[in-house]
Amino acid sequence: MQAKDQDLSASTKTHFACVFGNPIEQSKSPIIHNLFAKQFNISLNYEKKLADADAFSKAADQFFSSPCTIGANVTMPFKHDALAWVNELSLQAKRAGAVNTIIRTETGFRGDNTDGIGLVNDLQNHDIKLPGTRLLLIGAGGAAKGALPALIEAGVEDIILYNRDKAKAEQLIKSTELYAPGVVQAYEKKHGDFDLIINATSLSLNDGLPDLPDTIFETGPAIYDMVYKSQPTVFMKHAKKQGCSKILDGLGMLVEQAAHSFYLWFGVKPNTQTVFENLRDVLNNNK
Repeated sequence: MQAKDQDLSASTKTHFACVFGNPIEQSKSPIIHNLFAKQFNISLNYEKKLADADAFSKAADQFFSSPCTIGANVTMPFKHDALAWVNELSLQAKRAGAVNTIIRTETGFRGDNTDGIGLVNDLQNHDIKLPGTRLLLIGAGGAAKGALPALIEAGVEDIILYNRDKAKAEQLIKSTELYAPGVVQAYEKKHGDFDLIINATSLSLNDGLPDLPDTIFETGPAIYDMVYKSQPTVFMKHAKKQGCSKILDGLGMLVEQAAHSFYLWFGVKPNTQTVFENLRDVLNNNK
């Protein structure tokens, strides 16, 4: 876990970073990044930044006016505002059409998207093999769009996309044709025999279920809900009733996407397992 360009542990300089959002009070990012920083004895001041819905650019300009500001995370509703604010984009950000991480560079600011990499890393941490996997991805919003490039890059070669708004699903499929022709196709009732099902909707936040038949669970696929709570989500509980055994929520994705952001800022890869366990304890104690 060595820094690639400098000995950060020997430096007494305090680095500044934040997470922009609205709302933002619920964010666990300060807990995660401060735990990462302790692993390397990095002095990091990481805070939550509430920005007005129409004033992201102003808030970003102000925050990055200090040369000690190394970067920022961006959550809803500012991922598209951040895309427009930076002067350089990573390939992941271009394909996802959104930025969740801003990195200060020698020439300005680069926008990246670590959501998909965070998801892939969490799946792999749980021994879910992605190459050759037949995947049902539920949802066609920002979460699904952010996940698709990394899932495809990880070797998932057969992705079935379901969204209640079919036109939105077709639009997302069309965008993936530019870099992965033929990999993603729209869900039809004939589709089945899935190895993995990912719920990329926010339905579980309000105890809702996707409008899909229980036949999608017939082969006992691994289940992943991007939503996380102190208790298993309604989607996870429903999958268990249908006989699925490997069932995960999105807490690990949250930690892993943050870890990749941290790596982009400091050039070091933190130990995510200890942070994941710490965060799970925090959630369980706040039932």
